[in-house]
Formats: sequence, C-alpha cells, structure tokens
Amino acid sequence: MSPRAHPSAPQDPLEPVWRALGDATRRALLDRLRERPHTTGELAAAFPQTRFAVMKHLDILVGAGLVLVRREGRERWNHLNPVPLQHLYERWVRPYEGLWAASMVRFRERIEASPHSPLTPDTTQMQQHATPPAAGLLTITLEIPISAGRQRVWEALTREVAQWWPRDFLVAADRMQFQATLGGRLYEEGEAGDGVTWYTVYAIVPNVSLDLVGHLSPAFGGPAQSLLRLVLRDEGDRTVLELTDGVVGKVGSQSSDTIADGWRAIFDAGLRAFVEANLRN
Repeated sequence: MSPRAHPSAPQDPLEPVWRALGDATRRALLDRLRERPHTTGELAAAFPQTRFAVMKHLDILVGAGLVLVRREGRERWNHLNPVPLQHLYERWVRPYEGLWAASMVRFRERIEASPHSPLTPDTTQMQQHATPPAAGLLTITLEIPISAGRQRVWEALTREVAQWWPRDFLVAADRMQFQATLGGRLYEEGEAGDGVTWYTVYAIVPNVSLDLVGHLSPAFGGPAQSLLRLVLRDEGDRTVLELTDGVVGKVGSQSSDTIADGWRAIFDAGLRAFVEANLRN
C-alpha cells in the first residue's frame, strides 16, 4: 500500500493550496489579483479561455482560501487572500531558510576574503534613490480561519488584546488597550502619559463585527486614513476573521504588501495563535 493510500497517513491541510498553485492559469490569476482586486468579467477578458473555464479556476482558488469574493451590486469582485501562502511559507520555506542562509554566508565570506572580490562594494559609487509615494486609495482584504468558536474569538479580540498584540507593533507603550464600545479607542498609553490612538470605533455589532477609523500622521507613515472592518463568520467548528482595510492618502507601490504583512502578523501570528494555544491548554 502506498503512503498516500495508507489510512493512517495524516492529511495535509495545505493540500488544496498546493493543488491550486499547480496550474499556470491559476498562478497567473493570483499575479493579477496581487496588483489589485478584479471583477470576474475583467479576469475572464484577460485570458484566452472561456469565461466558464476562468470561473472554474477561480472556484478552485476560492476553495483553497487564496481568493475572497465580495459582491457589490451585480458585480463579483475577487480579492487576493495571502494568508494560506503565508502558512505554506511557514511550513515549507522558513524551516529550511537557516540551512540555505548558512551556506550563503560561508560562500560570501570565502569570496570577500579575496582582495579582488566582485562582491566587495565600492561605497564611492553607491547612491540611493527614493521615489515619493503617491496619494491614492488601496484596499486590503484578508481571511484568517481560527479554530475556536465565534464568542471565544470575539472575547479575545475585544477584551484580551493586551495578551496577544505583538510587541513589535507597539510604538509608544508596552501594551495595547481596547475599549470595544461605540466611540471607544484601540490605543497605547504608557505610565508617563505617553501614547498613541490607533483607531476609534464608529460601528459595532457584538460577536459579529467592528468598524474602526484611524489616522496616520507623517511620523507614522502618513498622512493617511484607514477604515478597518473586522467581521467574524462561523465556518463549521471554527471562526473566520474577515478583515478589510481601506487606506486613503499616502499610498506607495509597496504599501499594499507592507500593510497586509502587518495585519497578518497581528491577527494571524497574534490573535489566532493566542486563541488556539489557549484552547489547547
């Protein structure tokens, strides 16, 4: 009996992601969605296949969690969800980075030991060029599945933020605080009165959704305004956190990736990991 057919062989939760990435058309669809969300009609027009074939590819990407669908009127908007790719990276790339990096460091040390090394930089010729980011609008959409009930996730999200908010994302104090009420604040405040307000709650449906508005000054990468929406959705015995962040203002070419990486670090590596670890304990 082959390992694949063995009844005790563990099922890889990333198998749908691997299957989805195994097709060139689906990878090309993800590349387009990485630039910005697209309607289904826009994607169908960009590929030589029929609209039906493109929709089948999109359905597979949706099934793997790589694409999120949002309907606006009669249009179906498709958004990239990079969280499964992050999980794939954590499982299959990061564990091997140390081996690869150590080899590259040794290689560089050998090369740079030579006085004629082509890797030795000529600092007199090094220049930096910075292009000011353009003002504009971008939308970040993520879905983060959490293996816990919705009420437990809501409790952690609104009452226990100080316990799971990553310390690397604190800028003014040693912990985050959250007043999860209408008009309440998500903020840092130190003992000496120093602090910063991240967001203010302008809409709330307990155990269901939070809508927050935040302002970024130039000192924190702005000027820009962020409209953050967090929705909890039941999915079997787990909860899916739907995150949508609309940013208006100083938006550069790398802003989308930077913001998405930050939200994944906060809500996937932070909130999800905290909730699931505490359930096991």
